Amino acid sequence: SSSSSSSSSCALFLEGNQLTGTMPDSICSRSSNFEAIGGDAAQCRNSCCTCVGYDCETFDPDENPFPVYLTSPQLETILETIKDFQESESYLPDSSVLDDPTSYQAKAAVATANIMAGNDAVDDKHILNFYVLACLYHATKNSDTYWITATNWLVSSDYCSWYGITCYNNNNNDNNDNSTSLDDCTVDDANVTSLFVTSLEDTDDRVVGICLPSNELIGMVPPEMGLLGGYLALLSVDNNYELLADEPYDWFGSLTGLKQLFAGSTSWNANGIPTALNALTALEYFDVAYTFWSEGPIRGEAFAGLDNLKYIDIGDNLYHWMGDQDSTLPEELITLPGLTTLIMDNVRFLDPTTATQYNLTLDFMERMDSIATAWFDQTRLEGSLPSPLPLSLKSFSILGCGLWGNLEELRTGEARLTEAWLNGNQLTGTVPANLGNRMDCSLEKPCVLNLEGNQLDGPMPTGLCNKYFGNNVPNAGKFRSLGGDAEQCSSDSCCTCVEFECGFFDPPFPNFPPPPTPAPAPVGGGGGLCFSGATLVETKDRGLLRMDQLQLGDLVLTDAETYEPIYSFGHYDINAVNKAEFLQISTEQSLGSLELTPNHFVFKEGNQAVPASSLSVGDKVVMASGDSDAIVSIRTVTRKGVFAPYTYSGTIITNGIKSSSFATVQDNARYVTLGTNGIQVPITYHQLGLIFESPHRLYCRLLWLVRGRTTTTETYNDEGMSVWVEQPLQWYEWLLQQSPIVSGSLFVGTAGVLGVVNVVEWMLLYPGLVLAVVVVVASRRFSSKRV
Repeated sequence: SSSSSSSSSCALFLEGNQLTGTMPDSICSRSSNFEAIGGDAAQCRNSCCTCVGYDCETFDPDENPFPVYLTSPQLETILETIKDFQESESYLPDSSVLDDPTSYQAKAAVATANIMAGNDAVDDKHILNFYVLACLYHATKNSDTYWITATNWLVSSDYCSWYGITCYNNNNNDNNDNSTSLDDCTVDDANVTSLFVTSLEDTDDRVVGICLPSNELIGMVPPEMGLLGGYLALLSVDNNYELLADEPYDWFGSLTGLKQLFAGSTSWNANGIPTALNALTALEYFDVAYTFWSEGPIRGEAFAGLDNLKYIDIGDNLYHWMGDQDSTLPEELITLPGLTTLIMDNVRFLDPTTATQYNLTLDFMERMDSIATAWFDQTRLEGSLPSPLPLSLKSFSILGCGLWGNLEELRTGEARLTEAWLNGNQLTGTVPANLGNRMDCSLEKPCVLNLEGNQLDGPMPTGLCNKYFGNNVPNAGKFRSLGGDAEQCSSDSCCTCVEFECGFFDPPFPNFPPPPTPAPAPVGGGGGLCFSGATLVETKDRGLLRMDQLQLGDLVLTDAETYEPIYSFGHYDINAVNKAEFLQISTEQSLGSLELTPNHFVFKEGNQAVPASSLSVGDKVVMASGDSDAIVSIRTVTRKGVFAPYTYSGTIITNGIKSSSFATVQDNARYVTLGTNGIQVPITYHQLGLIFESPHRLYCRLLWLVRGRTTTTETYNDEGMSVWVEQPLQWYEWLLQQSPIVSGSLFVGTAGVLGVVNVVEWMLLYPGLVLAVVVVVASRRFSSKRV
């Protein structure tokens, strides 16, 4: 026991030994007489210590660590084990790095040997986990800086009790208050240990979670982190602004169980999104927003095979433009099967050679079947709202993005939003009267709709206000925020805020360049005569294919049982730069949605070829079986790539619907109209297409008879139009501008010549039938002469 008097005080420092048990009562009962009482964690748990381990400042973990006395075989064994770890992976420096006393590995090895020696749980597993964490500590801390919180780090041999660490099946996860914040590092209220892959062996005391956000870690994340292997499920180091990591990230390949990686607002560095990411095969949540994973492309290979990925935040970064493609985002990212959250706020795309800024479009969203949350705030966008919105979408934010168009797009499709921040764009028109019916609002998740900072006309619709606002309405409380400009939010409106009062912008609202004036769709084989590349076609030899996968000579279904070859493409523009508008038509029996330009012909009930633009919901169209089916939805979408396959009959089954190979070259016109005075001819444009294609079709038939069906090639102009179509189309467009007499005369003469070619083609196609007709006619003439 120690004795003391009120006139003197004692100091007792015991840290840096291998003592067991807590400080005895004989000391703690006299603690008021002690100036200082120091010890290791074992002595100082819930005791009277005034300092613990290095906190006592008798030793410094960097400059003057607790000494290691290599007097026992156990200490030597620990150091030899650490050397083996250092040699075990090709991405680690070899064990010679331990000979440099200034290296973080050497400091970590000393701490491991010193603190673990004499502990009951000294085996390879415990040494490895301790050593890796010690490497993390020494690699991200120097003599001038300290972590904000480092309770128990390198003091206790029980690394599971260290601040921010969770181990599998270790009681200290729950018993010490240093790890109570760990679950705050996860999303969806997931418990850290619940993320762990329990199929692994020897799991007890394995580190499964590291949660050290906003803790002033400064330095480089050590590649030794990979030694934790498939056991580590959570790594959260976000908001440590000077925390570095650099390519090649080979250590990712060892973290096969990592499900949540949060490194946003750090100095992690890579040239864009690195391919190494795809080594994290179990990854579900991923955040590298506001980092140096920037100034390079968003590589599709990085997301290949990450089928478990649910959450992506790559906002606040600058990426290199990825070329002229439909979405500007890689297909591997767009089609992730389980992706529910995509955050790309304040993103810029630049051409790395010219520094030209490109704007993202949202066309890709309609193909994201599982997306529930999509936020693009302050990312410069172009185009209109995506249509249709994904059915799964609930939270959508395009604050200050510059989109144009109107709110009618929100009513297409079946999506029902809960949150929509559409403020600070260039939206025009009025707020749809039944928009409230397209929102999914509840008391648990009240709705948000912010529209201020656009160019909308008229007030908030009465139906929306009556449904959700007022003391006695049944849905009261189900709308959290409804914002608009002064025109929508007069004094008697139901808006909860007006313009800048909503708090999203300080004056002024963003000022964007005006939307481009859309160029008219080219007449004929350009924007008016085609299918989109997504249209589905049944082939005899290669099964169901997208339109952009078809080739000359493919046998395609043209009715219930007939397959005909594609002898030509009137338009084949797989690398289109410009977009075209397509009507997206669905029936209950259709195979997905048929996408074709408004002037393209579809067969309506009664086998009538009509322009798609003339159809309405409820109209019946002819299906592959020959039966009719009612249209249930018609939407407008934009696509790049246009295709117009030609068959002998001029028909083709597309998404299960019978379509024509041809289209009108006069908007919405079913029948040919000649001359400036508009004289209608009783010939449909489907029939006219068959007549005008006679020479081309006959040429291909004869060529295939001689050389075989697979030898055909075609030449297209810069817009993807066949030269067989381009010249006749230009002549016909000129013909339409002439007087009725001139146009009529030329039309009849041309149709007559082409009609003869058509007869010749028919004779070659059905020689047996022609012979039979000749025999019948000849026999009748012979019989009449005898009489």
